[in-house]
Amino acid sequence: MTDVQPVRGLGHIFFWYDNWRLAARVRSRMVANGFVECPLDDDRVHCFLCDDLETCLPILSNFLTEREKRQISVLASETTRPNIFEFGRLKTIAQHETQLLALWLGDMLMDRRYRSLMQPIVHASNQHDIMGYEFLIRGLHTDGTDIPAPTLFGTAESCDMLYALDMAAGESATRTARLHDIQEDVFVNVLPRTIGDEAGLDAWLQAVLAAAEVSPEQIVFELVESQQLGDASALKNLVEKLHHQGIRVALDDFGSGFNNLVGLVEVAPDYIKIDKSLIDDLSKDDRKGNLVASLVDSAKSSDIEVIAEGVEDAETAEKLVSIGVDYLQGYHIGFPKDQPVTRAPIAV
Repeated sequence: MTDVQPVRGLGHIFFWYDNWRLAARVRSRMVANGFVECPLDDDRVHCFLCDDLETCLPILSNFLTEREKRQISVLASETTRPNIFEFGRLKTIAQHETQLLALWLGDMLMDRRYRSLMQPIVHASNQHDIMGYEFLIRGLHTDGTDIPAPTLFGTAESCDMLYALDMAAGESATRTARLHDIQEDVFVNVLPRTIGDEAGLDAWLQAVLAAAEVSPEQIVFELVESQQLGDASALKNLVEKLHHQGIRVALDDFGSGFNNLVGLVEVAPDYIKIDKSLIDDLSKDDRKGNLVASLVDSAKSSDIEVIAEGVEDAETAEKLVSIGVDYLQGYHIGFPKDQPVTRAPIAV
């Protein structure tokens, strides 16, 4: 068995607990991981030598549940007797984790360590003809490697920083479109909460469009998580505001959540993007085929064009063409890249 090296430091980390069983478990795990304890008189307060919380938190995360992280309060102090002013920094482990994540994400946004990848969207009738690109933000570590999208957006959501990330995604998309002189449509994912009021919409237009000198007529807002607006009338009002600015609208992930055929006619977007869950195994599942065909018929009766995303093989593409979908997007058409393509790299 490998000896555990003691974790020492000039500072002290204090733990306060709701119950003694939890206290005993945390204490034993900390000692097992090499932390040196400073004995105290209270069984529900433990103190360990350590310079900073960043050293402790990853170890604690390995054996604590999310509920337990909300039950344990932590404080870092230079001495074994924190003064009254230091107690203003007392937070639960969960709160400390969120704070550290917010600092990490804030640094990334401030340093503009992000980029946009472009995934082509093609005409179903001519799958070499590109009508636009969806711009997908990717965060970058300090060494230049990509941060996976689920990590990026999961962190932003837990830290209540989705608005800031949304603005960065829009800025990155239009800046990239201008850099590569993109003439096709620019599809940008936007949360309704970001642009749901006049102030939010004006801020987006100023920060994202004006700075990059991209025409609103070239932009298509992909409204994601549109169910958060609560009802079709709120979504309709937002779509009307965007149309007034010359911006077209696509409802993303249609067929899931709030999105439904009844609300579709009232909202009247320019496009719907059929949810990938309906596209998977489409060529082998007649029920999905019938449902997608119904969506396409309903959309076309309201002059709404249909984009199928998540198209990953030729059989699915052929099925969608036969159903009457207007546009295709997915790995079969082209992977997200940092450079545009002049001709979609697929074989019809």
